[in-house]
Amino acid sequence: MFDAKALLDQVIGTAEKYAGKENIDKLRETAANNPTLTKVGAIGAAGVLLSTGAGRNILKLGALAGIGGLAYKTYQDWQANQGKPVEAPEAAREAVKELAPPPAGTPFDHATDGQDRALAFLTAMIAAAKADGEIDKDEQQRIFGKVSELVQDREARAFLMDEMMAPLDIDRIVALAKSPEQAVELYTASAMAIEIDTPAEREYLNVLADRLGLEKGLTGMLETAVADERRSA
Repeated sequence: MFDAKALLDQVIGTAEKYAGKENIDKLRETAANNPTLTKVGAIGAAGVLLSTGAGRNILKLGALAGIGGLAYKTYQDWQANQGKPVEAPEAAREAVKELAPPPAGTPFDHATDGQDRALAFLTAMIAAAKADGEIDKDEQQRIFGKVSELVQDREARAFLMDEMMAPLDIDRIVALAKSPEQAVELYTASAMAIEIDTPAEREYLNVLADRLGLEKGLTGMLETAVADERRSA
C-alpha cells in the first residue's frame, strides 16, 4: 500500500513546489479563461495536483496535521462563539494566525489513523474538484500525463486516477465521516480543493454540508479560514 500521508503532502504542496506562488494566480486565470480546462481539467480534478495552493502554515505543518489543525481551531472557535454575535470571517482568521497541529488525544489528532484519514482527505478533495463537470477523453489524457509526471509511486498514481475517473458520489464522501469532528475535517479538505467560484462547486459544498450535518455558520468559518490560509502562501 502506498503512503497516503506522503501523497497528501505532495498533492497539497504541488502548486508551491512545481509552480511557485507567483505563477499560481496566472495558472488559475488561464484555466478560468479556457472552457476546455474549467470542465474538470487543470482547475477541476487535476487542479488538486496543479493549483490548490495550501498556504505556508499547512505546508510547514504537513498536510495531515495542517488540515486537522485548521479544522480543529476553527471548530473550537465556532463552538466558543455559539450564541454570541461574532462574524464568521473574523473568527476564522484567528484560526489561520494561530494554526498549529491538533492537540494529542483529540478527535482531530491522527497519530493512530493517519493513513486512513489521509486517504479520506484525498478522496474528499478529488470529489469536490469534480463537482463542476465531467472528464472527457482528451482531459483524461492530460490528467494522466500530469499525474504520471508528478507522482512516481505506481499505486499512488492508480489511486489518483481511479478517484478522478470515478463517478461523483457524495454518499461515499459522507460515509467517510464517522464523527462530527471527521465531518468538519472532510469539509475543510473539500473546500481546500477548490476555489468555490462556480455555481456547481457552491451547490456541491452546500449539499455536502447538509449531508454531513454541519451548520452554515461553521461552514462559513471553515471556508474563510481555508481562503485566508491559502492567501498566506
